Amino acid sequence: MKKTIMPLLVCAALLCGCGGGEKTLAVQEQYRTVRTADMEAEVVSHTATDDRRFVLTCQYDTEGQSITTVKEPQELKGLTAVLVDGQLSLKSNGQLLPAGAATDICPANCLPYLLGALAEGYLTEQGAETLEDVPCLRMALDTTGHSGAAVRCAVWLDQETLIPRYAEFSQDGQVVLTARMTAFSCTTATEE
Repeated sequence: MKKTIMPLLVCAALLCGCGGGEKTLAVQEQYRTVRTADMEAEVVSHTATDDRRFVLTCQYDTEGQSITTVKEPQELKGLTAVLVDGQLSLKSNGQLLPAGAATDICPANCLPYLLGALAEGYLTEQGAETLEDVPCLRMALDTTGHSGAAVRCAVWLDQETLIPRYAEFSQDGQVVLTARMTAFSCTTATEE
């Protein structure tokens, strides 16, 4: 991970003595204060026929738009998706092309969706797990997608920094998308 943010580190330090339920509720309270974020992740979209891997960057803004740009695969490099109030547009040569309503969860909206789930999702499971030798807080959150269908987001947060490291998005009991965070920074309401 390239970047961390001070408010989440402070929150992590304050939560060291909290029980699991109190800690996850405090994590959600902290993510409700996120105003902007810059993220990079390796995202894999799982379909019935194959898996597609992407490296994406995302500029997230709770008050405006989220802009997701493809870094890999090479043939899609530079393709940009703009998400505003559930409406997805593709950006090409400086022009925004309407793409209609975003699907519940897809590579173009998964990183902003993750932050929304962390802030507002209904907590159904919590625990501690190790992910790639890093102690993590694991949370499973139920959300409702744009279509009204249920989307479950399981997320592993670094216990020390509370920054998301990995997430799985499921619908109808099937993992449809995974995201491994490689960079994360954000500003919160407390920093404004």
